[in-house]
Amino acid sequence: MTPSELRSRLKGIYVLAVTPMNEDLSFNPSALQSNIDRFVEAGVHGIVVGGTYAEYPSLTIEERKELFYAAAEATAGRVPLLCCTAASGTYEAIELGKAAKEAGADGVMVTPPYVSEVKPKDIAYHFQKLDEAAEIPILIYNSASIGVHLSPEELAELGKLPNVAGVKQGAVDLHALVRTVAYASQDISVMCGSDGLALGALASGLDGVTSTNSNFMAAEFVALYDEFGRGENKKALERYYRWQPVRELARKYGQPAMVKAAMELVGLSAGPVRAPFRTLDAEARADIERSLRQAEILR
Repeated sequence: MTPSELRSRLKGIYVLAVTPMNEDLSFNPSALQSNIDRFVEAGVHGIVVGGTYAEYPSLTIEERKELFYAAAEATAGRVPLLCCTAASGTYEAIELGKAAKEAGADGVMVTPPYVSEVKPKDIAYHFQKLDEAAEIPILIYNSASIGVHLSPEELAELGKLPNVAGVKQGAVDLHALVRTVAYASQDISVMCGSDGLALGALASGLDGVTSTNSNFMAAEFVALYDEFGRGENKKALERYYRWQPVRELARKYGQPAMVKAAMELVGLSAGPVRAPFRTLDAEARADIERSLRQAEILR
């Protein structure tokens, strides 16, 4: 898939798939593949694996590569697959990008390098090196949580690199999303990176939403996207605000532990989380179940 082809497909709902673990904390590829089948059946428009909430910092490079191959086998071209190849070291990100291409991914998702005293020119150099080495399209992940955040103007400049197809704008300020569309959308796709801004982002002209909560409510996100696309704004608003108890859970318990607990409650395999995260106890799970029922995710 070329960068322009991926850009045209970077729209709709993309699941930020978590990494299922066995009880011994080893990666569970069969569970990931089963989950991907469920996501595709729910109508999602794309899959991202190996991201921040998919616990990639706790995975070895070899495990990350294994994850890419398992996801590509499961996705089998039904929807675009992006593999997160973020790394603080540029050459590690390049190595992972090559592995993603060999596995059969359609693109890679990459954050800025998050190392001490990294400067804007260093970040630009990082992406230039990735672009020069790229044999696969790039989705830049502008994450608000890693301590390195790119302005809409910086994203627009990076969007002119030949192999950059889009940006996952993780800003939680709607104005930053609007400015990113204004400055960058003529060159790249702009995807919303925050579940909490999903509807506002779509209404502001972003191409789609990447969502971690969609791991356990994929069909709900697809329904929201479809309702908005049909102009059924009242239905979309009612659905969106019905989810508020679920959005509060992420703040209360943190991701990915909360998402994995919710997945288990709706019949998907997720397993425990690796340190430094902690798997939630029975009391927390009961609280999550109550919120899922309140939001009508569980009936």
